[in-house]
Amino acid sequence: MTRDAEEDLSHVIPLTLDNPDKFLLWDKDVAGIFLVGMAGGITADWPITGVVLGVACALGYKRLKSGKHPGLSTHLLYWVAGAVSLVAGAKSHVREYNG
Repeated sequence: MTRDAEEDLSHVIPLTLDNPDKFLLWDKDVAGIFLVGMAGGITADWPITGVVLGVACALGYKRLKSGKHPGLSTHLLYWVAGAVSLVAGAKSHVREYNG
């Protein structure tokens, strides 16, 4: 066995539980954008155009979210569409937390 074969770490096994969910090769939010574009193209009877626009939008969103917070899609859904409700937080009059 050569040294190169021993150091080949190209397999796709999550090493931690913090890795984002995947759909094929993309993160689930990027894949969702692609699937919406593809479904829109199929619905409009333009499947090839839908796939091309889906890939373009997905790659654009992937480029937008690179280097940013992992929850960017949730933030965008909340601020743009108002679709995600916030989790109940602490009362506004509580200023200190003990324990």
